[in-house]
Amino acid sequence: MQHKVMQAMTDREESRQLTGFVQIDDAYLGGERNGGKPGRGSEYRQAFVIAVETDANLEHPKYAVIEPERAFDNTSIGDWTKRRLAADAEVLTDGLGAFRRFVDAGHAHTVIETASGRAATEAQGARWVNVVLSNVKRLIDGTYHAIRQAKYSRRYLGEAAYRFNRRFQLPQLVPRLLRATILCRPCAEPLLRQANQLCRLRIGANQEKQ
Repeated sequence: MQHKVMQAMTDREESRQLTGFVQIDDAYLGGERNGGKPGRGSEYRQAFVIAVETDANLEHPKYAVIEPERAFDNTSIGDWTKRRLAADAEVLTDGLGAFRRFVDAGHAHTVIETASGRAATEAQGARWVNVVLSNVKRLIDGTYHAIRQAKYSRRYLGEAAYRFNRRFQLPQLVPRLLRATILCRPCAEPLLRQANQLCRLRIGANQEKQ
């Protein structure tokens, strides 16, 4: 049942696009194990993109997209841009090379230079994406102590985005989630347990048929 509910949350967030001013960052779930690759290449870490739409003053967060990616390369970021950013979105990011694809797609792009730690949460243009990122990691690490990052991260991140985007609708959260679960496409348990990418490919195929 847990897989079904989390899949319903993830499905509801699949079509979300951000508009206006959008703060974006690259991040990872998980860590390293003895004998594994260190840093970004670790097989026990799951890459994901987190983006937060704010008001024009960059002071108040509105919506978030939190989604795992195969890698932070030109192809992955280009595909993410097409699916997740509205045409008028103006992005603010750090200096990751693949984020240049935002300019290629016609988006205004501002690079924000930030320090690490607490200073990053106070930098204008990067504050909210770092605050939300910190809260998401704390939520997942504090609630789910041992998850298979590469296999199930899409649903855990989808759950985090679903909750964040409905944080001002708490009285309706449970009834709306129940309705979303009922309306979720039938999905056999073996498919629910498949890897993230296979689930997203099926969701995309079903959307194209509609």
